[in-house]
Amino acid sequence: MIPAHRGPLVRTVASGVLVAIAVITSMHALTLVIDPGPWLTAGITGVVLVSTTSCVVRYFLIRAAVDRAAVRRAAGQGPSADRAADRASGSASFVATAAGVVVAFWFVLARYGGPGQRFEPFVGPDSLDQVIERFRQATETMSTQVAPVGPGEAISMVAVGGTLLVLLVMDSLAGARMPGFAGVPLLLLWTPSLTLIGEVQWPVFVISVTAMLLLLTVDPVGVTPGRHTESDSAAVRRAQRFRSWITALTSVAVAAASLGIATGMASLPALAGTWNQLISTPSDTVELSSELDMRQPLSARSTNTVLTYTTGEDDTVGPLRVMTLTAFDGVQTHRAVPDGGLAEFDSSTLLAPEGEGATGEGRRMTVEIGQLTGGELPLPLEPRSIDVGGDWAYDAIRDEVRGSDGTEPGDEYSIDIIDRRLTPETLRAAPTSGDPRPAGYTEVPDTEHQAEIAAYAQDVAGDAPTRFDAAVALQNHLRSGAGFVYNPDADYRGSSDTVWDFLQNKEGYCTQYALSMMVMARSLDMPSRIGIGWLPGQADGQGGYRVTGQDSHAWPEIYFPTVGWVRFEPTPQVQTGPLPSYANPSVGSFPTAAPAPTRANEVPTQQPTQRAEQTDPAASAGGSAAGGDTSDRTLPGWAWVVAVIVALGVLAAAAWLLLRRRTEAEVLDPERAWSRVLALLAEQDVRLGPSVTLRRAPALISEEVRTRTGSPLPDDVTERLTALADAAEEERYARHATPPAVAELEELTTAVTTDLTEALARKA
Repeated sequence: MIPAHRGPLVRTVASGVLVAIAVITSMHALTLVIDPGPWLTAGITGVVLVSTTSCVVRYFLIRAAVDRAAVRRAAGQGPSADRAADRASGSASFVATAAGVVVAFWFVLARYGGPGQRFEPFVGPDSLDQVIERFRQATETMSTQVAPVGPGEAISMVAVGGTLLVLLVMDSLAGARMPGFAGVPLLLLWTPSLTLIGEVQWPVFVISVTAMLLLLTVDPVGVTPGRHTESDSAAVRRAQRFRSWITALTSVAVAAASLGIATGMASLPALAGTWNQLISTPSDTVELSSELDMRQPLSARSTNTVLTYTTGEDDTVGPLRVMTLTAFDGVQTHRAVPDGGLAEFDSSTLLAPEGEGATGEGRRMTVEIGQLTGGELPLPLEPRSIDVGGDWAYDAIRDEVRGSDGTEPGDEYSIDIIDRRLTPETLRAAPTSGDPRPAGYTEVPDTEHQAEIAAYAQDVAGDAPTRFDAAVALQNHLRSGAGFVYNPDADYRGSSDTVWDFLQNKEGYCTQYALSMMVMARSLDMPSRIGIGWLPGQADGQGGYRVTGQDSHAWPEIYFPTVGWVRFEPTPQVQTGPLPSYANPSVGSFPTAAPAPTRANEVPTQQPTQRAEQTDPAASAGGSAAGGDTSDRTLPGWAWVVAVIVALGVLAAAAWLLLRRRTEAEVLDPERAWSRVLALLAEQDVRLGPSVTLRRAPALISEEVRTRTGSPLPDDVTERLTALADAAEEERYARHATPPAVAELEELTTAVTTDLTEALARKA
């Protein structure tokens, strides 16, 4: 350990460095739930800045306390000097942490309170407002998106702010000489990855635990800064060095053992991947949401395998739909289609909404569920018959197969698909009457720009001769016309009309494209809804396909009488691949004139150049943030709030303990009583040498009074002084001391100090 006699500078620096190392290392555990980015640099900068501030303030305050204690010891007030140094040490810890709080608060405002992404050292009320708004955005992100999320400014601010909060709590505990508790706040940085991913990187564990063990060697509990009594003895120093080596070697052993275990698990196939299972149980399932939110930027989605399927052919079966959404309030789409009632079926039953026709021979596909949980079966969009085990039923209005038990990993079922053979000619020839009920399929949200959106749709497709031509015109306008840009980082939070803002800004991902086409189609009195499911996935070259969480997707569907619901694809090809053959713009000429609203300035964005199966999760898009891919990795907003409250509670409790220690009333004992006498004598310039024992002290004091005043101390005063010295001697050296009662001791001390004051006031 680094004992007190090493001086406050060494102990303060060592403590601060170890705490900073542990916090910076543990901060990297968040990279499992937040993609690495500039926030790591900002976090490290903030930790260094705050830790340095706290260490400097603590050092100067403790140094001042040590100097004052040395002066009091020189005056013969050793015990009282030690107690004063103890109290000053507690105050120094609190003041140093308070200084760190101020610097941390300024740093967060300066880094994240500006209008852009620059560091603005001059902060004000506008900076605070911006930070509050970004915190609100971050809570929405944490409650709606899946891990790992992109390193946006809002989520980065929470990560950096949370890291600094943990640092301050640890700094307070370490400064208060409670190193055994200082490591507990680190769990706040580990919790998100443990909860959502089920893993903490072994380097984070090893380095953090080692730093906390070494922190125990810095200063033993109960050693007063600057005290030079027993700690100066050779025996005590040898014991301290022995404890230091034991603790240091223990930390090295823990690090080596952890490194060996992690390396062994990584190298042995039977143990690979089990490191984090020692401390957690991972959950890797994926589930689609029954809502889409147009405001949220797109998060990186799970790379888990949702399902695999085989078709025996090289071509895909198109997207696999899980559910349909209908009610839209301008921000969110809800699953509000009236329930059509659940009908039982068997493998010979053709499942399709009423009015949908199908011709030709069936095409079989076999599906195996991966890490997918939910109450609906993923199905192709065409009419189909299903051979599936379990309790499943069919809803003809929603065109969904639902079950009470839901899907589980390893479930298998087969599907025979009957192709409707959709062509532009078939869809153009669909009758104009016979639309489905309820009328909710044509309801448009009542927003402030409802009329402008209707006019926009009219400009794009109002002159189309058929419903099909109008649908393709809307699709092509959004997909490849008028400068629309695919941007997974599009953020419409704060918008009062997200469809209108998207049509003006012309940036977004599948949710914005699909919902905007649905609203514009409804403005033209075309029944439409949203399909939620999965893109076809990645082919394995042997007739099989693998669908992952990154393939989650949303698309609009428009109803054609006698044909049924038909999918269109307004989202650009960089995400969705080629258009359906029946909706390809090469089938004819469609109106694509751009309406009056002008395009806003583009936000630079790195657009994906591959399909959604690419490995870059930030570039692959779909419906996860749009409500499409929520999973067990979603940490509810309330959990983050609870974590912050717990951290603040720990900090408040530590501050309260320090203040209580400083302000609590001193209980008088013989040692404190004798210190009062020595302090009084020092004020009168009467000092006892360090070799004077308590037993000799009354006689020497009496002799000093005689020398000063020419008169000896009265016998009764000498007796009381001797009684007080005897009580202090007994407390120091007796094996079983019985001190006087507090009231008696207080009365005796008051009498002695009063008598001595009067005696020394007399002049010779």
